[in-house]
Amino acid sequence: MRAQPERPLMSLTAVLASILLDGALGAWLGTMAFFSFVGAPRAFAVFDDDAGAYVNDVFPRYYAVGVALGVVALLAGLGLGAVTAFDAAVLTALALIGVALLLAAYSRWILIPKMDAAGEDAFEAYHRQSVVLNGGMMLAVAATLVASHVA
Repeated sequence: MRAQPERPLMSLTAVLASILLDGALGAWLGTMAFFSFVGAPRAFAVFDDDAGAYVNDVFPRYYAVGVALGVVALLAGLGLGAVTAFDAAVLTALALIGVALLLAAYSRWILIPKMDAAGEDAFEAYHRQSVVLNGGMMLAVAATLVASHVA
Protein backbone atom coordinates (compact mmCIF):
# COMPACT_ATOMS: atom_id res chain seq x y z
CA MET A 1 0.00 0.00 0.00
CA ARG A 2 1.36 3.41 -0.99
CA ALA A 3 1.87 5.98 1.69
CA GLN A 4 -0.32 9.04 1.29
CA PRO A 5 1.58 12.28 0.84
CA GLU A 6 1.44 14.45 3.90
CA ARG A 7 -0.73 17.54 3.45
CA PRO A 8 0.21 20.70 5.31
CA LEU A 9 -2.25 22.06 7.83
CA MET A 10 -4.31 24.99 6.61
CA SER A 11 -4.49 28.22 8.57
CA LEU A 12 -7.76 29.16 10.22
CA THR A 13 -8.24 31.90 7.61
CA ALA A 14 -7.73 29.40 4.78
CA VAL A 15 -10.20 26.97 6.38
CA LEU A 16 -12.82 29.70 6.78
CA ALA A 17 -12.32 30.89 3.19
CA SER A 18 -12.61 27.31 1.97
CA ILE A 19 -15.83 26.74 3.95
CA LEU A 20 -17.30 30.00 2.64
CA LEU A 21 -16.31 29.07 -0.93
CA ASP A 22 -17.83 25.60 -0.67
CA GLY A 23 -20.96 26.94 1.03
CA ALA A 24 -21.59 29.58 -1.62
CA LEU A 25 -20.93 27.15 -4.47
CA GLY A 26 -23.05 24.42 -2.88
CA ALA A 27 -25.96 26.78 -2.25
CA TRP A 28 -25.70 28.12 -5.81
CA LEU A 29 -25.59 24.67 -7.38
CA GLY A 30 -28.43 23.45 -5.16
CA THR A 31 -30.57 26.46 -6.06
CA MET A 32 -29.97 25.94 -9.77
CA ALA A 33 -30.66 22.21 -9.59
CA PHE A 34 -33.86 22.67 -7.58
CA PHE A 35 -35.39 25.33 -9.80
CA SER A 36 -34.27 23.66 -13.03
CA PHE A 37 -35.47 20.17 -12.21
CA VAL A 38 -38.24 20.71 -9.62
CA GLY A 39 -39.46 24.30 -9.20
CA ALA A 40 -40.00 25.42 -12.78
CA PRO A 41 -41.30 22.11 -14.18
CA ARG A 42 -43.76 21.71 -11.29
CA ALA A 43 -44.97 25.30 -11.74
CA PHE A 44 -45.90 24.54 -15.35
CA ALA A 45 -47.47 21.21 -14.36
CA VAL A 46 -49.60 22.76 -11.62
CA PHE A 47 -50.40 26.24 -12.99
CA ASP A 48 -50.37 25.44 -16.73
CA ASP A 49 -50.84 28.76 -18.60
CA ASP A 50 -50.61 30.80 -15.38
CA ALA A 51 -47.09 29.49 -14.69
CA GLY A 52 -45.62 32.24 -16.86
CA ALA A 53 -46.53 34.86 -14.26
CA TYR A 54 -44.85 32.79 -11.55
CA VAL A 55 -41.70 32.23 -13.61
CA ASN A 56 -41.54 35.92 -14.59
CA ASP A 57 -41.66 36.80 -10.90
CA VAL A 58 -39.21 34.17 -9.61
CA PHE A 59 -36.46 34.05 -12.21
CA PRO A 60 -35.16 37.62 -11.84
CA ARG A 61 -34.71 36.81 -8.14
CA TYR A 62 -33.20 33.41 -9.01
CA TYR A 63 -30.51 35.03 -11.14
CA ALA A 64 -29.92 37.81 -8.58
CA VAL A 65 -29.35 35.16 -5.89
CA GLY A 66 -26.90 33.48 -8.29
CA VAL A 67 -25.03 36.76 -8.74
CA ALA A 68 -24.88 37.29 -4.96
CA LEU A 69 -23.62 33.74 -4.31
CA GLY A 70 -21.15 34.13 -7.17
CA VAL A 71 -19.75 37.31 -5.64
CA VAL A 72 -19.40 35.55 -2.26
CA ALA A 73 -17.67 32.59 -3.94
CA LEU A 74 -15.36 34.89 -5.91
CA LEU A 75 -14.37 36.85 -2.79
CA ALA A 76 -13.84 33.62 -0.82
CA GLY A 77 -11.73 32.21 -3.65
CA LEU A 78 -9.64 35.37 -3.76
CA GLY A 79 -9.22 35.19 0.01
CA LEU A 80 -8.22 31.54 -0.18
CA GLY A 81 -5.66 32.29 -2.86
CA ALA A 82 -4.30 35.21 -0.85
CA VAL A 83 -3.65 33.10 2.26
CA THR A 84 -2.50 29.93 0.48
CA ALA A 85 -1.29 30.44 -3.06
CA PHE A 86 -2.78 31.37 -6.39
CA ASP A 87 -1.94 27.95 -7.78
CA ALA A 88 -3.56 26.31 -10.81
CA ALA A 89 -6.49 24.94 -8.79
CA VAL A 90 -7.36 28.33 -7.27
CA LEU A 91 -6.93 30.16 -10.58
CA THR A 92 -9.11 27.59 -12.36
CA ALA A 93 -11.78 27.91 -9.67
CA LEU A 94 -11.70 31.72 -9.91
CA ALA A 95 -12.00 31.60 -13.71
CA LEU A 96 -14.96 29.20 -13.54
CA ILE A 97 -16.67 31.33 -10.89
CA GLY A 98 -16.14 34.34 -13.13
CA VAL A 99 -17.77 32.56 -16.08
CA ALA A 100 -20.78 31.48 -14.01
CA LEU A 101 -21.08 34.94 -12.49
CA LEU A 102 -21.05 36.61 -15.90
CA LEU A 103 -23.70 34.18 -17.19
CA ALA A 104 -25.92 34.88 -14.18
CA ALA A 105 -25.50 38.65 -14.54
CA TYR A 106 -26.19 38.50 -18.28
CA SER A 107 -29.29 36.39 -17.66
CA ARG A 108 -30.59 38.74 -14.96
CA TRP A 109 -29.91 42.14 -16.47
CA ILE A 110 -29.88 41.52 -20.22
CA LEU A 111 -31.79 38.33 -21.11
CA ILE A 112 -34.77 38.78 -18.77
CA PRO A 113 -35.49 42.35 -19.93
CA LYS A 114 -35.25 41.15 -23.56
CA MET A 115 -37.73 38.37 -22.76
CA ASP A 116 -40.10 40.79 -21.07
CA ALA A 117 -39.96 43.22 -24.01
CA ALA A 118 -40.45 40.50 -26.65
CA GLY A 119 -43.52 38.99 -25.02
CA GLU A 120 -44.77 35.53 -25.89
CA ASP A 121 -43.78 35.77 -29.56
CA ALA A 122 -40.10 35.14 -28.82
CA PHE A 123 -40.54 32.98 -25.72
CA GLU A 124 -39.23 29.77 -27.32
CA ALA A 125 -36.00 31.34 -28.60
CA TYR A 126 -35.29 33.14 -25.35
CA HIS A 127 -36.25 30.10 -23.29
CA ARG A 128 -33.77 27.99 -25.26
CA GLN A 129 -31.07 30.60 -24.63
CA SER A 130 -31.96 30.68 -20.94
CA VAL A 131 -31.70 26.88 -20.68
CA VAL A 132 -28.28 26.89 -22.36
CA LEU A 133 -26.98 29.69 -20.12
CA ASN A 134 -28.37 27.99 -17.01
CA GLY A 135 -26.71 24.71 -18.04
CA GLY A 136 -23.43 26.54 -18.53
CA MET A 137 -23.72 28.07 -15.07
CA MET A 138 -24.45 24.69 -13.51
CA LEU A 139 -21.46 23.08 -15.23
CA ALA A 140 -19.15 25.95 -14.28
CA VAL A 141 -20.22 25.88 -10.63
CA ALA A 142 -19.95 22.07 -10.41
CA ALA A 143 -16.52 22.18 -12.06
CA THR A 144 -15.48 24.90 -9.60
CA LEU A 145 -16.36 22.64 -6.68
CA VAL A 146 -14.11 19.97 -8.21
CA ALA A 147 -11.30 22.41 -9.08
CA SER A 148 -11.32 23.91 -5.59
CA HIS A 149 -10.55 20.48 -4.10
CA VAL A 150 -7.81 19.37 -6.48
CA ALA A 151 -4.55 19.36 -4.61
